[in-house]
Amino acid sequence: MNFLRGLGTFILSFLLFVSLSIFSLAFLIQSTILNPDFVSDQVDRIDLSELTHDFTEENIVGEIPGEARFLQDAVYDVINDQEPWFKEQFHNVIYAGYDFLLGKSDTLEISIRLESLKESLRESLWEALNEQISTWLPDIVRSELRPYIEEHLEEYTRQIPEEYLPEGITGLDDELLLDFIDPYLQEIDEQITNEGLMPQVTGLLEALIRPYYDQYFDEFVAGIPSEIVYNEETIPADVMEQLFLARNYIGYFQAGYYWLIVFMVLLAAGIFLVNWNFGKAALALSIDLLVFGVLETAGILFAKNLGLSGLLDSVPSSLQSWLTSLYNDILSVMLTFNIAVLIAGIILLVVGIVFKRRASRAPDSE
Repeated sequence: MNFLRGLGTFILSFLLFVSLSIFSLAFLIQSTILNPDFVSDQVDRIDLSELTHDFTEENIVGEIPGEARFLQDAVYDVINDQEPWFKEQFHNVIYAGYDFLLGKSDTLEISIRLESLKESLRESLWEALNEQISTWLPDIVRSELRPYIEEHLEEYTRQIPEEYLPEGITGLDDELLLDFIDPYLQEIDEQITNEGLMPQVTGLLEALIRPYYDQYFDEFVAGIPSEIVYNEETIPADVMEQLFLARNYIGYFQAGYYWLIVFMVLLAAGIFLVNWNFGKAALALSIDLLVFGVLETAGILFAKNLGLSGLLDSVPSSLQSWLTSLYNDILSVMLTFNIAVLIAGIILLVVGIVFKRRASRAPDSE
């Protein structure tokens, strides 16, 4: 009889150990990949500005013409200013998508409003253009204004009444007149280069150029909708088919996840029924939980100390810290689970020892 009890306890304990191993992996998936809160928290930790900068420098900068490089700063400004907006949209997409995939919603409906992004882009591009003009104007003075003045100098000086001309300029020939004007042009050049645009110039830009800029920008973004909507009507049929398939698989996984919990409870109950002794059953369960907890915790601590050294050398620096944080968060989820199993095993061990001692002190009833 004792042999059959021992054999039954061993088989049930082995099945429970295997079930715990499978459940630990299922728990990790349920707590990370299938947990929108976990995914949303990881998105919050991404530095979009740094990531955009690294991606642009590595993949796009070489393709941008030199005269358009100033647009990079405008893009970076938009990312910096609108980073909360970007992350809010990511959160909306994440939670709407998970509601559908996890079966909380029968339809998939994701909307992204773009008004604030377009307005931020408008202002950032205008500011970048204003800053760039201060670098363009000296070249214009040298390459356009000087030749134009030289070509039309005599014509203009004839049309200006003498009383409006500076003292000493009347009667000079063209060559001496150019020598007279040159210091003024040089001064304009230096002021623009060293001090940027004067308020009078920026005011003229706002009054004269800004309306044309706004008109051009409105035409440029006219094809961009104010809101992007993703649903079953706008998403391609083959993509929706894959999403429904993923939804079904996730449903099967979650059903198996909860049935596995029920199965482990039944195995634990079976150990109690086979032994028909609370103390012995508690000790048998504690051994299962302690062995599993110690082995898994040791493995997690080893992986945590090992880290991702050597595996992220080819990854952009902006992603290295994020991936390391993600790796540690995943290990922390498993560590928390394993510590909980260890604590449960210790409690059952103490309970089993206490009950066994009480039983050994009690009079023999057989």
